[in-house]
Amino acid sequence: MTARVLISFFCDDRPGVVESLSAILEAQGGNWLDSQLSRLGGRFAGIVLAEVPTEALERLPATMAALQSDGITATVSEASDDEPSGLPERRVTVLGPDRPGIVLELTRALRGAGFNVLRLETSVETAPMSGEPLFRAEARIELLDGCRLDELEWQLDALAERMTLDIDIVDA
Repeated sequence: MTARVLISFFCDDRPGVVESLSAILEAQGGNWLDSQLSRLGGRFAGIVLAEVPTEALERLPATMAALQSDGITATVSEASDDEPSGLPERRVTVLGPDRPGIVLELTRALRGAGFNVLRLETSVETAPMSGEPLFRAEARIELLDGCRLDELEWQLDALAERMTLDIDIVDA
């Protein structure tokens, strides 16, 4: 029997971090299934979905915690079923001058219209002509039962006008 686990970690960015994590999984008879890893602010962080033999479930958290001596903070938790819902999805893109509150207002509008955020990626870049900070986001959202796409479009249009943003919704 196997179990699915989530391993979250962060540490100073340096070569060998992913190798250390994958070596522990391999030693426990586990299999790396999916991951999202990123360098942010000079740190390296991520979350890994793995499958491990059920007999490794008890020792895996302590084994991962031992990475602390190498400067890697890692935690393990059991994953829930991640079956696709079959609900329709959309992709929302945002582009405009950076300012505080964009993510809050965007996610507030999504929740208010009954949508679930499946993935959100953001970045602040330098605008090519002006050199000003430019906020960019891409979200994948799920249309839950009872959600209103017209309500979301109305809220995002108001947000775009209020914060001088270009916001688009397209099929995922």
